[in-house]
Amino acid sequence: MVKKICLFVAVISFAVALTGCSAFRSHSQTVNVSCIPEDAVVMVNGTRVATPARMRVKRDSNLYIQAEKEGFTTYRRTVGHHLNATGVLDMIGTCLWIVPCAGLCTSGAYSLDETDIAITLFKK
Repeated sequence: MVKKICLFVAVISFAVALTGCSAFRSHSQTVNVSCIPEDAVVMVNGTRVATPARMRVKRDSNLYIQAEKEGFTTYRRTVGHHLNATGVLDMIGTCLWIVPCAGLCTSGAYSLDETDIAITLFKK
């Protein structure tokens, strides 16, 4: 009986060790935004920021960036997000043991496609 319990504990421990839990990852991610010229109006997700800027944003949502200055072409860009390595481990762990499925429902399972955004505005 003791051997069966030890085997059961070993199998569960192995299954847990193979999974990452996205629920314990940060729900936000640091993004750096710079712009040339620096006095341009830069908006990140609708909020005006002074560049260079370093900010925390949700990792499971797209990032919308716009920069403009009179006499320059307006810059618009969307930075997407993807399932990160911890999310993939949670997905694999879900096949072995259902508990890691909870991590897939959190923003910690995702990462932004890019975290360093350098903007250059060009004259019209």
